[in-house]
Amino acid sequence: MYIRKRNFSAFRIFQESNDAAMGANASYVHHDVHTPMEAKRSSVTEIQSRRQWRSLFDSVKITDKLLVIDFTAAWCGPCKAMDPKVQELAAKYAEKVVFLKVDVDRLMDVAGAYNANVLPAFVFVKRGEEIDRVVGAKPDELVNKIDKHSV
Repeated sequence: MYIRKRNFSAFRIFQESNDAAMGANASYVHHDVHTPMEAKRSSVTEIQSRRQWRSLFDSVKITDKLLVIDFTAAWCGPCKAMDPKVQELAAKYAEKVVFLKVDVDRLMDVAGAYNANVLPAFVFVKRGEEIDRVVGAKPDELVNKIDKHSV
């Protein structure tokens, strides 16, 4: 959950007063504020809008890097099970592969354009063209195809 800094203090004050009323020590959950620079340092970029999708897709398609699009949904159990493996692979292949995570419920048009009807779906793109895909929670197949296409 993203909370803008100017709203954070109001949230903290509410939470502290709520904790005090309940007899607890003043404590609160800190939600990190993400900036575009922080998003670039992350191994997997979660796409939040069509504009962000278009911008990142266009910037990757003019390179020789492999783009792995992870189509997922909040309600998808197999997607959640694959997430640690995707994070691990994104860190391992950070120099050669760009990982984007697309929520099919948030960006239905992007999911539809890639026929991401079964989840999880991993679509491999190079120079703007789909070259391969892995459908389902198949970590070994995902690794093999990343190795194959990231050269």
